[in-house]
Amino acid sequence: MFKTRLARIQILLILVLLMPIGPQFAWSEDAGDSETQKSAYTDDVLKIAYSYDNGGGYIWKKSTGVSDTLTHDGQTVLKKQPVGTYCCGFTLQVAFKLAQHHGLFEGKSFKDVKQFQREWYGATEASGETQCTLAMANLGVGHAVTHDDARPGDFGNFWRTKSGHSILFLNWITDDDGNRIGIHYRSSQTATDGIGDHTEYFKGHNDGKVDPARIYL
Repeated sequence: MFKTRLARIQILLILVLLMPIGPQFAWSEDAGDSETQKSAYTDDVLKIAYSYDNGGGYIWKKSTGVSDTLTHDGQTVLKKQPVGTYCCGFTLQVAFKLAQHHGLFEGKSFKDVKQFQREWYGATEASGETQCTLAMANLGVGHAVTHDDARPGDFGNFWRTKSGHSILFLNWITDDDGNRIGIHYRSSQTATDGIGDHTEYFKGHNDGKVDPARIYL
């Protein structure tokens, strides 16, 4: 009898240890800022980003930058440009698909989403420096992360000596000692004739022009 009870107790202990502790992750407002949620979002960002073919042409002046027409609440936020893309447009259309897939625009007005687009492009005084990080924070759909916490699929922008760029972060480039000397990303740029993966170096490394103090993710 004692051995039987002991065996039952052991089985119950095993079952308790195998049972999940606390609520399991699900796509909802209650999911919070868990690591699982972050990974799922960034994984989806990469899937969407790589669903677009490389190339297609880089066209910046007098264009919207997007290769898909972006709409919200039955209204057009940005029209598809006839040919090509540019950096802010490509990263924004990836963000749009992600937001719509996960319901992040639900309850947002057209005015809210249009403001989000303008801030993403740095078209407001407040968003001129940090662009997409400010846009996501103001709309309540994202927040800034440190360089140490950056992971593939994070949105961002950086500044060079005389220009800037909107990107999807892929990884840091490091030297033999592990020091960061550059950034690898996916975006639309002249170097890849439109959409593609590209690497740029920090000032002082391989003729780089990127200011590491002005990288926002």
